[in-house]
Amino acid sequence: MDQDTVLIERFKREPEAAYAELLERYTPFILRMIRRFLRDPDEMMEVYTTVCERFRANDFQALRQFRVESDLLSWISVVVANACRDRLRKHRAVSIPEAVLSRLDEREQLVFKYYYQQGLTHEEIAHLVAGHGVPCTAHDVLAAIERIDDLLTVSKRWYLLAALQMNRASLSLEALGETGYQPEAPGAVEALEAALDDRELIIELNAALSRLDPEDQLLVLLRYEHGMTGRQIAQLMQYDKTKHVYTRLRTILARLRREIGVDE
Repeated sequence: MDQDTVLIERFKREPEAAYAELLERYTPFILRMIRRFLRDPDEMMEVYTTVCERFRANDFQALRQFRVESDLLSWISVVVANACRDRLRKHRAVSIPEAVLSRLDEREQLVFKYYYQQGLTHEEIAHLVAGHGVPCTAHDVLAAIERIDDLLTVSKRWYLLAALQMNRASLSLEALGETGYQPEAPGAVEALEAALDDRELIIELNAALSRLDPEDQLLVLLRYEHGMTGRQIAQLMQYDKTKHVYTRLRTILARLRREIGVDE
């Protein structure tokens, strides 16, 4: 009996333990496959989270009913591919902090509206922007999207940077909009503006994050960009104790501080 057959049989008896084993065995493969579809590390980790949720759906129903004679790796490939395609097709409204919006010119603000909030194509956006009396080509749209992406990436890092600089847990993200990045906590706007001004530090932080192990990257994403509690993260990542989440986060933050030159 091969390893995959043993694993599938285990889902019928010990689904949680089998799930942990599946992730340990196949996470590298899953992440490599996601990279074929997506380049942005944040997008990659969000898709990885989606894949995990689909594995767990309805108390692991698909895995508990999986036919042992089938190819598990092929099935996982289909789940990952579908999650990536769903992510690429999904048009979702995105809010934007005033500190970021104020740095966009008229064309870029219109591009933000039509691309991020309405999901239109580059050609459609160019036509609509030109209708506002602002000269615009498909190339202009692409350039505007690149600049907005850059600013949004910085805005998504401000609270992690604040946590590193203050040597404590990040500000709560519970007040953030479900699909946006608008900070609500006291002092958040000032912190975001400081992050936008210190672009080199953000670049160093992104580079340091990319050097973390995939599991540590996911841990940081879930805590600092999705605002999940330690208990939620422990459940999702199959840790025995919530304490392990915070212990691991302290280790990760200490490493990030060293790498970007922030004093402990």
